[in-house]
Amino acid sequence: SGFQPASSSPAVGVSAAQLGSESNNPVVKAVAKVGPAVVNIDTLVVKPVSNVPSIFRDLFGDDWLFGSPTPSRGQGSGVIIDAKNGYVLTNEHVVHDVRERDGQITVSLPNRQTFTGKLIGADELSDLALVKIDGANLPQAKLAESDELIIGQTAIAIGNPFGFRNTVTVGVVSAVGRTLSTPNGTPLENLIQTDAAINPGNSGGPLCNIDGEIIGLNTAIIPYGQGIGFAISSGTIKSVLGELIKYGRVRRPWTGMYYYELSARAARQLGLDSPEGALVAEVVKGSPADNAGMKPWDVILAVDGEKIKSADDMRSFMLRAKIDQTITLTVWRDKSRTTVKIKLEEPPENLRR
Repeated sequence: SGFQPASSSPAVGVSAAQLGSESNNPVVKAVAKVGPAVVNIDTLVVKPVSNVPSIFRDLFGDDWLFGSPTPSRGQGSGVIIDAKNGYVLTNEHVVHDVRERDGQITVSLPNRQTFTGKLIGADELSDLALVKIDGANLPQAKLAESDELIIGQTAIAIGNPFGFRNTVTVGVVSAVGRTLSTPNGTPLENLIQTDAAINPGNSGGPLCNIDGEIIGLNTAIIPYGQGIGFAISSGTIKSVLGELIKYGRVRRPWTGMYYYELSARAARQLGLDSPEGALVAEVVKGSPADNAGMKPWDVILAVDGEKIKSADDMRSFMLRAKIDQTITLTVWRDKSRTTVKIKLEEPPENLRR
């Protein structure tokens, strides 16, 4: 009875042979492959005293009468995906304050190297951001070639919440193609759901398959209960990366239409058998949709042959579409089908996010 020092009793159930066999465990191998590239991201932002009118700040400085500005720190994880260019992928919400207020980013590797990070680009709609570090012989992790996932396949969430040591949780891919509404009201689309624990510390770190390839990027932008975690899919990552590198943001196309769910009552009034489609409520004057002849009360039934069952289907299509792409809409108008072609453009600056 009582406390026994660790040295006085052998480790329960673990032999040298078992430890040796564990090193051949596929999960252990996958972590060894990816882990060195999983980094800690520390942000430091000085937030001004919010209720000081800007005219007084300009004249007297932040600390006049109202006290000093307060430094604010944030932490999360990231993963090096391109060693040559020093590109580190993370969540937009991890670096959001830096983006807003020009703060500092410190990137720490498991091998105890630390670097000053430069924010290359960020996208709030996908919760992805790209940070650059300058270093030689950096480790890197590989994005999975295929975006195809099997429900039930192993999912390994790796993070680096404390600076120099990885944390690992293991589960399975529970569901794919999930959509969640974020605190600011914008939907995160095409998410992977997993029962591997994902928390603010490993948010921004990779979700990997058993081969040690990145299948997603963990996101804890929405805190959920135990047993439910989410990751941004590798397909979304691939579609966003090039834009972040080239433009520092994701240029998304715009039709100039606002559409809503089609109710059963509206469907009957318009002569449709079922309430499937996206109901056009407004068309902005001079927009691509206006120039193509779209009108309020049109119902979008399909885009490029892809059936549109709801307004969400249309929004999902637009997230995958590109600027300068010409799309073909199948439209229900005046109780018959018609075809409309729209050339997508970048939205006016005041409508960009």
